[in-house]
Amino acid sequence: MKKLVHFALAALFLLGIASAQNIPAIDIFGGYSYLNFRLPTSSNTSSQRLAFNGWEFTASVNLIHHLGVEAEISGHTLSDCGGTQGLNCSNFSYLFGPRYSLGNRSRRLTGFVHGLVGRDNATLPYFGGSNSDTSVAVAAGGGIDYWAWRHIGFQVGPVDYFYTRHLNDFGVPSQSSFIAAGGIAFRFGGPSPSNAPKPAKQAKADTGHRSVLRPWHKSPPSPSHPSTSQPSTVAANRTAPAAVNLPGRGMQITSFGVVVGPQEFDGAKILEIVPGGVAEMASLKVGDLIKSVDGTPVKTPMELAAELSDKSGKVRIGIQRGDFATETLILLGR
Repeated sequence: MKKLVHFALAALFLLGIASAQNIPAIDIFGGYSYLNFRLPTSSNTSSQRLAFNGWEFTASVNLIHHLGVEAEISGHTLSDCGGTQGLNCSNFSYLFGPRYSLGNRSRRLTGFVHGLVGRDNATLPYFGGSNSDTSVAVAAGGGIDYWAWRHIGFQVGPVDYFYTRHLNDFGVPSQSSFIAAGGIAFRFGGPSPSNAPKPAKQAKADTGHRSVLRPWHKSPPSPSHPSTSQPSTVAANRTAPAAVNLPGRGMQITSFGVVVGPQEFDGAKILEIVPGGVAEMASLKVGDLIKSVDGTPVKTPMELAAELSDKSGKVRIGIQRGDFATETLILLGR
């Protein structure tokens, strides 16, 4: 129980640091762990299953896209081990390895798979007594997270196949066991909706200002009819390019009326909506993730611009807003 309290306090401390710094995506887990240890038969011992109870802590750091590294430590104990009263067995392991995250961090339900290698220290029954031994350990499996809040969730797993080679000096075969855990998960750092660039402020229209003493000062200009040599605004919009790169702001797609940015090869994220444009009329919002055009997946702003470059008339746009995914119909002019 003390270990769990210390773990929770450390996680909350890290969450506070993460809110003030730009750090990579980090996941931390702590909870109950069950080890079903299989001690095979040999010339001196009989095959038996040892049911250990204990705890498990893991921490992972995302490196690139969904791939990261993970460290795991766990401890288990068993009283009256091997049917011998008063004999207590124990197990302590520390493992490291790659971890691949499944799903987007904006979703409530995510998952992961990992493969870990390390050391395992165990006290096991042998010849009616106990024997302490250290062995190489390999674990492979995965788990599922449900994020009830932005930074806190519940984790089922990891559920791992667990391989060790204890008591090999006594002719005991290698052990094939499994571990199952569950508890509380914390996450912080990495991209989040609050880290998305804010849309640029719209310039205020010059409505003019009349001075009390000089009412003609800064008077708004009188409307004038466009001359035949000057193209109208509508004509200018029709001849504007379909996509324009805006340094520091993203890519503007004029025909769609949006400024979009990349989202880790998972679509084009709306950073800004042009007032009165097609996107605003379709009720799209800043932060929406554009995932497809007429059923064709798009992973980057460039792919979105390419798909819309030759489109006109009715076009189906697939969007994701938080956990909600849908399609909306827009109308593009030629």
